[in-house]
Amino acid sequence: MMNWLTKSFLVFLVISLAAFLVVQTIDKDNNFLVNDHIDDDSDANDDDREMISIIDGYKAIRLDKEVAEASGLKFAPLKIISIRTEFIAYAEVVNVQPLVSLNTEHNDLLAERKVLQNDLYNHNKILKRAQALHKVKSLSTRDLEKILFERDQKASELNAFNTRINSFVFRVKSNWGDILSKLVLDKEQQGMFDKIALQKKALILLSLPKNKTLNHLNQTVFISALNKREVAQESSYLDQAKQVNNPLYGESYFYLLDSRKVRSGMRLFAWIEESGNISEGSFVTDRAVIWYANEPWIYVKHDDELFIRKPLGDAKKIDNGWLLEDEALVGDDLVVIEGGQTLLSEEFKWAIPDENDD
Repeated sequence: MMNWLTKSFLVFLVISLAAFLVVQTIDKDNNFLVNDHIDDDSDANDDDREMISIIDGYKAIRLDKEVAEASGLKFAPLKIISIRTEFIAYAEVVNVQPLVSLNTEHNDLLAERKVLQNDLYNHNKILKRAQALHKVKSLSTRDLEKILFERDQKASELNAFNTRINSFVFRVKSNWGDILSKLVLDKEQQGMFDKIALQKKALILLSLPKNKTLNHLNQTVFISALNKREVAQESSYLDQAKQVNNPLYGESYFYLLDSRKVRSGMRLFAWIEESGNISEGSFVTDRAVIWYANEPWIYVKHDDELFIRKPLGDAKKIDNGWLLEDEALVGDDLVVIEGGQTLLSEEFKWAIPDENDD
C-alpha cells in the first residue's frame, strides 16, 4: 500500500514539473514575439522620420527612385529669359449711349444755329438794301430803324445760342476730356465715332491700382474678356479720364479695343507693361507651381530620391508662368514640372506630426 502511494506521488510530481516547464517556455516565446514586433514598429517609425528632412531650411521628402518614376514625375531645367514684366489692372467696357446722346444733341444744336445764321444773313441783306433806299430818300428813317432793330434782335439770338453751345461743349470736355470730346463734337471725327457707337470698337475705361501710374508712350496695355494673357489684345490709348471710376482704384484712362465680342458693362482683364528696364531671370512654368497656405511653391530635384519644396517668394507672375530673379533658389537643380501635387500629398502624409513646422 505504501509503495503504491509513493509511486503515485512521484508520478504527480513529474507531471507538475513538466507542466511548469511548458508554461515557462510559452511565456518566453510570447515575450520574444512581442519584443520583436516592437522592434519592427520602431524601425518603421525610424523609416517614416527619414522620409522628411530639413535641408538649408527647406522641407524635403525622400522617395525611392522606382516610386518617383511610378508617380509620373517629370523634371526640367529652368531657362533664362528677358522680358518686361506686367501688372494687372481693372478694366470695363464703357456704355457709349451717353456719348451718342451728346453727339445727337450737339448735331441738333448745330442745325438750330445754322437756321439762326441764315436768318441773320437774310436780315443783313434786307438791312443793306434798306440803307441804300434810305440814302435816296425812298425809305423812311422809322422803317430803317425797325429793320435795324429786327436785324440786331437776330444777332442777339445767335450770340445767345453760341453761348449755349459753348456751355454745352465745356460740359462735354469737363466730363469726358479733350480727345474723347473731340470724337463727339468734331465732324471730321464722325467716322471714328460711328465705329464706337456701332460697337465696332469698344471704349474701355482702364483703372490702375493706387500704387501704379501709366506713361502711355512706353507702356503697352493688353486687354481680354478672358483671364488668359495669351489671348489678350493690344489696345489704343485715347486720353486720361476726368473722373475716377472707383475710389478703390487710382488713375483712370480711356482706351479703344478692336473687338465686337465685348459689350457695355463687361468687366475685362488688363495687363500693363511695367515701365523701366527689362527684367531678366529664370522662367518657371505654371505647371510646376503648387499652392500651399495661399503661397506658390515648387519642388526641386536635389538628387535621384530627394525633392525639396521651395517658395517662389518675390517671383513675378508673367504670362504662363513666373519670373524668378533669385538664381540661388534653384541653382543647377531640376524643377518638378509635373507631379508636384503628388509630392505635396506624400510630404504631408509622412509629416502629419510635423504639420506645425510650416
